[in-house]
Order: sequence, then structure tokens, then C-alpha cells
Amino acid sequence: MTMKVFGQSLTIEFRNGVGFDIEFANSRPVWISKAGSEQLEVAEFEGLLISLPFILISFGVCYQGWDD
Repeated sequence: MTMKVFGQSLTIEFRNGVGFDIEFANSRPVWISKAGSEQLEVAEFEGLLISLPFILISFGVCYQGWDD
């Protein structure tokens, strides 16, 4: 599930883990797909990640690099 809040993305997803963790990321690689396309691309995530048992909550922005 993904929604926009204050111009940033709030995402809640399932994960295979049971630990607790808080991470402040500034260049975490993530896979993205553009609307209407099934092609995957790599982007950088900058924001907050909260790992709970079986749930990952992320709040931040994705930045896509430029091809040379």
C-alpha cells in the first residue's frame, strides 16, 4: 500500500522478518516501476524505514538517477 503524505510517499508492505529496527536512509537502492509500465528501474530512497515483525513502513522520497 502506498499513499502520498506531505509530498512524500508512505508505504506499508510485508517482509520476512521478526526484528525491530529504525533506519534513516539517504541512498538506499529500491526498485520502481512507472505508471502504466511493467519495466523495473533502480532509484534511490531517502527517508525513514521502520521494521516491525512482518511489516516494513517507509516514509520518504525516491530519486531516479540520470542515464549518461
